[in-house]
Amino acid sequence: MNPSAVQVSAVAGALAALVALVAYPRVASGPSGAGCAPGAPLVVVGGKDPIGVRQALVGEWAGRRGLRARFRHLPLNSDMEHSELVSTARSGGCDGDVYILDTPWTPEFARAGYIRPLDDLPQASLRPIIPDLLRTGRYRGRLWTVPLNTDAPLLIYRTDLVRRVPTTQAELREQARAVMGPGTRLKAGLMLQLDRYEGFTVDMLELVRDQGGDITVGEDGKVAMDRPAVRAALRDLANAIRGERPVISPASLEADETAGVTAFKNGEVAFLRDWPAFYTLLLNSGSEAAKHLDAVPYPGERVLGGQSLALAASLTGERARAARELVEYLTDRERQRRLFACGGWAPVREDAYQGPRACGSQGAPNEEVVLHAEAPVIRRAVASARPRPSSVYYPEVSRVLRDRLRDRLRCMTGTADCSAQGGDEQFLDDLEEALGRAARGRVR
Repeated sequence: MNPSAVQVSAVAGALAALVALVAYPRVASGPSGAGCAPGAPLVVVGGKDPIGVRQALVGEWAGRRGLRARFRHLPLNSDMEHSELVSTARSGGCDGDVYILDTPWTPEFARAGYIRPLDDLPQASLRPIIPDLLRTGRYRGRLWTVPLNTDAPLLIYRTDLVRRVPTTQAELREQARAVMGPGTRLKAGLMLQLDRYEGFTVDMLELVRDQGGDITVGEDGKVAMDRPAVRAALRDLANAIRGERPVISPASLEADETAGVTAFKNGEVAFLRDWPAFYTLLLNSGSEAAKHLDAVPYPGERVLGGQSLALAASLTGERARAARELVEYLTDRERQRRLFACGGWAPVREDAYQGPRACGSQGAPNEEVVLHAEAPVIRRAVASARPRPSSVYYPEVSRVLRDRLRDRLRCMTGTADCSAQGGDEQFLDDLEEALGRAARGRVR
């Protein structure tokens, strides 16, 4: 899944008024024309953008010789989004010139020849981008994508219930246990996202890394999995979910980001691990929880989210040059600051976190909607976040990881039968073998 895509969907529902407040021009979207006629607009293809900030900025761009651009929406579901992008890239037609890719997809699209290198972009436009983020666009020594926005999780918490703000995973578990004392109306201390989608992969990677291990995939497709860390992460998570006063909500097993917001808003949990745009949603929800709300970088390990810009391999000549200019435009300081202020998209440039943030076509501050946590909080969250495994077959690797680990976790928490899975060592053997097959493109 694309975490940022899901978060924008949730925010859109609660912030419907934001579209009217942000006085951006609307750009028509839909299927591309039958042919690449001279002067036809560049087509930027990406996940759904309900708030409309990305779409609006694309529509405002004016390239050389009057060339324009338009935004083509893809399905919100990350699996469908990935399939549509692959189909567009394979067609080599006029339905897509610039792709917005979930960052882990870069190796896959580069190796398959779907996108063209961006080594020729001016260094002056790349230099302001945070180096760790720019590195996510490299594959086998070349630059293939440029980050458009980044993301990192926050710990959202109730200030009226939490005595001491946790700074480590151990402190978070301790505080989550403390709020579940006698007389509490809470259902659990902390809510995670553990439904069968990309959010589970992200949450589990953080938990495995908190145990001092990792799951990585080399460029040769070789998987390195720290078995003790995986075993310990599953054990500790299962223990935290069980019991009459659970530290982690059992509802997490069926929760995505939106479900976590609902549980927090309804007063069911005191802590929520979620992305900055969901903090936006809660701040503007009008709920009782919104009156006692704050956020800090999520304690412990954080997985880096975000999307990147890539150019279709079929682009040539003047359209290719114009598309490169569009990439520079969308990653310049002004556009990055507007994406941040008006849509909650975390910037990829250091200078976009600094100074006042304005929202509106005339640059007037929009004080009617609180759009996200303070910029320094998000910047700190991004600073030490680490990317997901890099693999040309990342979607399949992620599916194997989440399906098998989630099934095992449900067994360990008593919500499913474990008898067919065998013992820990057999389970880990099978998982390692399945991940290895997936990382080499052998899904069966």
